[in-house]
Amino acid sequence: MPVYVIAGLPVEYDCKYPLLKNRSKKYLAPDDVKPLFKIHLDENFYAEKRKISPTISDEIQEYMNTGAIFYKELLSYGGVMLHASAVAVDGYAYLFSAPCGTGKSTHTKMWQKLFGKDRAVIINDDKPAIRKVDGVYYAFGTPFSGKHDISENAGYIIKGIGFLRRSSENSIHKLSPDVAMVPFFNQTIRPKEEEKMDLLCKNADDILKSISFYALDCRADTDAAQTAYNMMKGGENDEN
Repeated sequence: MPVYVIAGLPVEYDCKYPLLKNRSKKYLAPDDVKPLFKIHLDENFYAEKRKISPTISDEIQEYMNTGAIFYKELLSYGGVMLHASAVAVDGYAYLFSAPCGTGKSTHTKMWQKLFGKDRAVIINDDKPAIRKVDGVYYAFGTPFSGKHDISENAGYIIKGIGFLRRSSENSIHKLSPDVAMVPFFNQTIRPKEEEKMDLLCKNADDILKSISFYALDCRADTDAAQTAYNMMKGGENDEN
């Protein structure tokens, strides 16, 4: 089976269907790369999924569950998945997380409108991988990038993570780790296995202590992007 390098981790899985195969192409590893772990979905897996969710095709099941298994394994390598849209500007990543439909993708598109698409690159528009490498946290693109399939096979040092809320005014303030913890856990995968849940708690605790978190109230305009960038690129504010 082919090997793909995702978030710096070589993983082996076979793509039976075009959706996963096409989205995985840019992550394909050279032939001599050995996997750290393997993902295999057999016919028994698909048969069980058909019983539970008969309206979801095998192609979608392959895509969804390969991603879910990858993100679960990511916990063992100092990483987590965050439901967010991640944009990189000048080599640093800025992540914006919120429940579905709040406007994460709209907000990062405002960054591209403000800075230009050459300078502002969408790393992953739905489920970036956060992983610690050489003592520093990076945001990585993955093939598991939501309905719009916007992702880059690249990793950038994280400058900050913002929790986005719609508002008629644009404002941002920094959050303490204790306050950021609840929205962070609400926007990641919480595994059923006790061992994996322990890893999630351990990784999340380190992430919350290592990365700056913010609450961003914003409109869907470039002023919101400028407001967020001005603070997150290195500014400070009182924590709440």
